Amino acid sequence: MDKDKGTPISRRTALGGMGAAATIPLVGPVRAAMPRRVEGKVALVTGSSRNLGRATALELARQGADVVVNGRSNREAAEATAAEARALGVRAITLLADAGDQGQVETMVDATLEEFGRIDIAIANAAWRGSSSLIEMSNEDWRACAAVNFDGPFYLARAVLPGMIENEYGRIITISGLNSFHGRPGWSHVCGSKMGAIGMTRALATEVAQYNIMVNHVVPGAYVAHQDLNRIPVGRLGLPEELANLYAFLASEESNFITGQVFHHNGGELRV
Repeated sequence: MDKDKGTPISRRTALGGMGAAATIPLVGPVRAAMPRRVEGKVALVTGSSRNLGRATALELARQGADVVVNGRSNREAAEATAAEARALGVRAITLLADAGDQGQVETMVDATLEEFGRIDIAIANAAWRGSSSLIEMSNEDWRACAAVNFDGPFYLARAVLPGMIENEYGRIITISGLNSFHGRPGWSHVCGSKMGAIGMTRALATEVAQYNIMVNHVVPGAYVAHQDLNRIPVGRLGLPEELANLYAFLASEESNFITGQVFHHNGGELRV
């Protein structure tokens, strides 16, 4: 019955009226008895200088991992995120690199290995988005999108795997979005490239499971804006730290028997 569903609430209401969404911190204060699932691990998160990537890097730091904060060009934002991570008691560095450029990704991985000695967790969070009808889309736009969304996870995984195989431990997480499943006008390049990353994830999971390397894919729902909250059964936007906590679980030893999976984190908006 309708009365059992309750009235949909906004992200602001869910957070107790803390103010405009733009001013809400992506990660809240330290929580009591917080599990430190990734204590002593080293995590590299692409596109982690701001937004959901920032929340992910800070949650991993909160749960004990040393982190590499990556952005393409905004050093100030990356440094600010790294400073927040260090305040949580872990080591953190910033490395600027274009996630869709093979050479820059390999240089970033090499720099991480030089600083920390290993990479245990690699999260391909960086994404490229744009809008164009297919008939008007240029080759350049198609390739720019595919470079980050499809080639990027490939470059990152290939660069980190030798060390993970040697250490017999690794967690690789790729990411897409609900539009890749719903479809969205003007986003054929975005949706296509992200679905390609899912196929790569599933295949790679079968290749490297023997080395205790788990490879999974996460599909976030709405965290910033949504046209109709009634489409989300829980009646609100997601909180960035909720999504980041899923990444921390998948990055931990608790996920030793989970690989090749696609996790939908969307409040029930898409049910598969």
